[in-house]
Amino acid sequence: MAFAAGSRALRAGDLATARREISHAASAWPTQPAYHWARARLAAQAKDSADLRSALLDHAALGVGRDLLGDTVFAAFARQPWFSAMVAAHDVNRTVIARSTVRATLSDTTLWPEGIDYDARTGRFYVASVRHRTIVERSADGSERALLPRDAGGNGAVLGVRVDPAKNILWATMSGLSQMEGYTPADSAIAALVRVRISDGTIERRWDLPVGKPHALGDLVVSVGGDVFVTDSNQPVVYRLRAGADTLETITHPLFRSLQGLAPTSDGRFLYLADYSHGLLRVDLGTSNVIRLADPPHVTTLGVDGIALYHNAIIAVQNGISPARVMRYQLDPTGARIVSAEILDRNWKVADEPTIGTIVGDEFVYVANSQWEKYSDDGVRRKNVKLTAPVLLALPLGQ
Repeated sequence: MAFAAGSRALRAGDLATARREISHAASAWPTQPAYHWARARLAAQAKDSADLRSALLDHAALGVGRDLLGDTVFAAFARQPWFSAMVAAHDVNRTVIARSTVRATLSDTTLWPEGIDYDARTGRFYVASVRHRTIVERSADGSERALLPRDAGGNGAVLGVRVDPAKNILWATMSGLSQMEGYTPADSAIAALVRVRISDGTIERRWDLPVGKPHALGDLVVSVGGDVFVTDSNQPVVYRLRAGADTLETITHPLFRSLQGLAPTSDGRFLYLADYSHGLLRVDLGTSNVIRLADPPHVTTLGVDGIALYHNAIIAVQNGISPARVMRYQLDPTGARIVSAEILDRNWKVADEPTIGTIVGDEFVYVANSQWEKYSDDGVRRKNVKLTAPVLLALPLGQ
């Protein structure tokens, strides 16, 4: 691939080849902001004003923006009149759009929330904890209960959680991550789908994946028919546990690279997937055929984490671009193509690390401030970083 070839050339000190390959990658995939950004930085290093301006324009045209004046690689161009226009174009895309309101604030600043779901029968939210290997139940009166014992050995970081109201249970995914409290090297083998009884937090059943391959079980959903679908971003695979079955089936496809959130259609025919590297995908559950939803001009669907369906639109937490935002991607009547994109929330200070959300009536309630960037990869909290109480934001979706 051209981007990989460009990266290799850059590591070898061959700037000319790196620029040529990265430029080719950006031309081939114009909705990939990372390619335009890499092209811009390489143009700056080569002191190529024309290509730098072109790359920054292409980057801003996707509706994303960077702090150009704060990046020293562009310092030599800061006084040029045309660069001021680039700064303005990027700064427009960094302005705050805050349509949400705070639905709930959790008490534990160290929780490290990730996944979330809501039980409409009881008015309770369930929030997954990466740090403490548990699920927090948050009642309407503000009281909280840890559904699983905190920091329990044998359990992994909880990433995804979904309510199955028909059975009064929760489904959750666990993965052995170094960011967990009390992590040991042996924990790296943990990768499981678990079924939890809501009443007392008992793990009724556990599906552990075979040891030997690295797994990263993230989000999951329960279809209207009771099937459970789980994404594994490391393999990458979608696992399916059919209602009443006891064995996980696998769905694989060449388009799968870094699977994140997922959302089934109400008729049970299709499953939408967010792939961090490839955009939004749709799986035909009858044939296992997979398509990539084409991006409209000047729209990117890369870097999407959690997704949900609402009135033939995909509501998406897009935290893999700068700045992070929540999007509405409207689908055509067939559900196979994106026809428009709307920014719903963007760059709000309280939502510094949004992750996953769930539909609650006519609102999208999502985790606003997870803690992935506040810790190193080995689970050590970064210096001079303040942890804040986890916030759930409610975003109105009425059309």
